[in-house]
Order: sequence, then structure tokens, then C-alpha cells
Amino acid sequence: MTGLPGADSSVPVNNQIDGQNLVALAADLYGTMPAFWGRYFTSAGTTGTVEYRHRRENRLLNANGVRLLPIARQTKRVGGTRADGSMDAQANAEDILATFPVDYLTSLGGRFYMFLDVEGAPSLSPSYYAGWAATIGTHSRDITGGQVELLPCVYASWGDVKTWEALAAAATGGAACEGAWVARWRVDGCSPLLDWDDAIVLPTVELPCEVLVWQYADDCHGGAGFDCDQINPSIDAQSDFLNQLILPPPDEPVT
Repeated sequence: MTGLPGADSSVPVNNQIDGQNLVALAADLYGTMPAFWGRYFTSAGTTGTVEYRHRRENRLLNANGVRLLPIARQTKRVGGTRADGSMDAQANAEDILATFPVDYLTSLGGRFYMFLDVEGAPSLSPSYYAGWAATIGTHSRDITGGQVELLPCVYASWGDVKTWEALAAAATGGAACEGAWVARWRVDGCSPLLDWDDAIVLPTVELPCEVLVWQYADDCHGGAGFDCDQINPSIDAQSDFLNQLILPPPDEPVT
């Protein structure tokens, strides 16, 4: 059984490879349009193309009905303290709210997943996650008068047991987790959807939240391309996942 396809990239979705943008290349691979696309958010002042560039990307995603999966990118800091996590969450929330108008986000439902990027060096610490998870929600509500709330989720490698243990420990202490995104590559490069198998996808640690997405292949079309993902076929893709992602507006907002 397979779920709906998605993708993520560290370059803008309008990046061209052999005359095609990444969204078109993903649609060719899957035989259908990807349901979502993961892109990075750090702070409103972060430059460079790893960061989501709304003026280049909004229109293409909107035109194809592809929802944006926001990834909080402060990867080298996730082993830090609760204060570090809280500080970074404030910057992440402010980045989202500088990118998309509050009224527009409210019109989409106002509650959106944000995935903390953990890539194993360092692994996540329980204290960092506790600070980040608490603040990503409270700060987004505070600065929008309660109209928008960002919901804490985690992306990490299947084999990063220390991170999954930290997540479980933080949750035992009261930290919220709305979902997990597990990277376990079964193919190098481009691959159509693989059958979802819990024995392959689910970490060995019992998690406090459901695994929503599996990243099963990396570097489709190389580093300037995208990674291949799919939504857990056991969930309701629309209500449990896609409704909590952002369909970018068709025109670039004024920021």
C-alpha cells in the first residue's frame, strides 16, 4: 500500500533541470502532482536559496495545488538547551508570519504543522525540543492574536535513536508532538512510490505521535533536485495532514 506522493528540496521549486522545474519533474516521476513540498524556514532575516523564497515559489506551488510543508532549520542547534529551543522557535514563527499574511493563513484554517529538522549531528536533546515545541505554538498565537498556531512536529533519520528517545522523553515531560517525518532511504536517486511497511518506516522507539511522512529516497536529480516522500497511507491524507499544510497564495505577498 502506498500513500500520496510528496517531495522536499533545499533549492527553490522553480529551479530548472533540463528545462523543467522541480514540480514538473516530480509529477513526471510519480505520474501525478506531488501533494506537498517541504521547504526550509529559519528566520525572517535568513538569506540564500536553501530558505523558502516566496517570491520565486508561491505561484508555482499554488498553480499546481501543492501544499507547503514548513521545515524549521537550525540543525546544528537542536542539541542545545530549552532556552535555545525557545529562541529558535520564535524566529521560526516570525519567519512564517513574515512570509504569509495572517489573514490569508487564517482563511486556510490557521493551524499548521512545522517540522523541526534533525539530521543526527547533533541529535535532538529533550530540553531543546521542550523549549521549541512550547514556544512555536505560544509565540505564533501571541503575535497573531490567536488567529494562527504552529504545531510542533519532528523530522529525523530512522536510525537516530537518540533523537527519538529525546522526543519521547520530552513528551513524557509534557511537550507536545503533532507528528513525525521519518527518513529511511531505500533507494538512491529518483524512485516511484514504494510500498509503505511499518517494519521499515517506524523507529524502534515508541513515539508520542504518529509518523505522518516517510522520506524513502534522496537526491532525485542530484543535490539541485529533490527528495522523495509519501504520506502514511493509514491516515486520512486530507484531514490528518494536508489541511495542516500551507497552500501558498497565487501572488507574492507584500512583506
